[in-house]
Amino acid sequence: MNIGNYAKHAALWDWGGYDRTSEHEGWRKWAAQYGSSVLIPMCALGETGAYMAQRGFDVTAFDYTPEMIAEGRKRFGHIEGLCLYEGDVTDFHFDIPPVDFCFCMEFGHIHSLEGIGKALACIADHMRTGGCLVVEAGLPEKESKYYPVKTFHPLQQVYPGKRVWKTGDTRIDAEKGQWHCSQTVFVEDESGNVETFDHTFYLQSYAREAWLMALEENGFFVQNEYRDREKNPWRDGDVLWITEAIKK
Repeated sequence: MNIGNYAKHAALWDWGGYDRTSEHEGWRKWAAQYGSSVLIPMCALGETGAYMAQRGFDVTAFDYTPEMIAEGRKRFGHIEGLCLYEGDVTDFHFDIPPVDFCFCMEFGHIHSLEGIGKALACIADHMRTGGCLVVEAGLPEKESKYYPVKTFHPLQQVYPGKRVWKTGDTRIDAEKGQWHCSQTVFVEDESGNVETFDHTFYLQSYAREAWLMALEENGFFVQNEYRDREKNPWRDGDVLWITEAIKK
């Protein structure tokens, strides 16, 4: 699978110009219920971790792609309390005290239940008893769908001397529980020259029952299930599943 020029993609990761303060603050408030140390797997640039570290948390954030971590260190490496590492969520070990809180929204990038189990085991090894893991995951769709190619423009252009936009289509394979996304990123400079690179990936979804079993097998019990970040209770049929799981 061609994920494209990731060094360039990392530099343009926040291309949309959106204010994510409310999202960062939501995670900060949730973590504060459990303590002051946080683990953030699959963190991309580490923006949320940087926000939390600036507000007194000890944050360990990591990502599989070195380009993302390099860009994150360039932007946030000066922030006290934030450690950014390269690491594979299915096989990592950091020499840190057991954390109070961990959250991840990117488990769809793990393409097997075996990998999910390995990731949960690694997280459990880095978490104190009574600590909290929040998983935000998409559950399998009931019907296959196709969303044709569309052009996406950012809310505002945030990079000096550059104009950025994307095109992309999405295919949902209900039988396999997969979301296939194909994107092309366009970067135009002040002279009108346009550079393009592709970004193609798929996200794997798993049934709620499979998630519950994996959490149980790796030392967690589910305390709450939600359908959104406002913590409204999850209902049968909801595709978004957010679970608050406690380390036994």
